[in-house]
Amino acid sequence: MKRPDPLSACMVLIVVVLFAAGCTSASPGSTKDTSPVTPAVTPGQSSCGFTTCHGLDLACGTNAPEVCDMSYRVGDKCRQYARCDSSGGSCTLVTSPEFDSCKSCVERCEAIKSETVDPAMVFECEAKC
Repeated sequence: MKRPDPLSACMVLIVVVLFAAGCTSASPGSTKDTSPVTPAVTPGQSSCGFTTCHGLDLACGTNAPEVCDMSYRVGDKCRQYARCDSSGGSCTLVTSPEFDSCKSCVERCEAIKSETVDPAMVFECEAKC
């Protein structure tokens, strides 16, 4: 009796494994095994948050946007030093001393806009704030 070629046996084994893997994987458009997304706020409730998505003009309110675009605008860096607080029963803006110094720096950078032909200079300046 003739023995099978070891290389041929390996090739057949690889084909079988690849076929089995392809049959058990989820298709690219499949939603299999995904958990449902639950909203953070139940319908009828409002959440306290920034009423704008970008910039230094911050205000807090219950009409905060649910979704903001991913663009970056001058002043967005400073927003990390501010928050909205609803612990006292009303939605109020709370800023830290870092916000005030960052805002002053960014406002100085925005003044450069009128002095330069390169708008990127404003962002380079802001990065140093």
